[in-house]
Amino acid sequence: MINKYKLLGRMAEAGFSQRRLAREMGVSKNTINAKINGRTAFDTHEIQELCEILHIVDPIDKVDIFLPQSSQIRD
Repeated sequence: MINKYKLLGRMAEAGFSQRRLAREMGVSKNTINAKINGRTAFDTHEIQELCEILHIVDPIDKVDIFLPQSSQIRD
């Protein structure tokens, strides 16, 4: 499960609404909403695309957003 609050924060920093992100990714707003809220999962291609769109390059940021359980193990 993703850390939805960190993802939403990164989206806000980059000026992206769910609607705009959905358009950029070629999916519906409902699909993005379901993925952000954990009802369905982002696949690896979608995660890579999200990182490119939102300019998430730091591996630690990627882990903190997309693998939050792993980041808790590190602490």
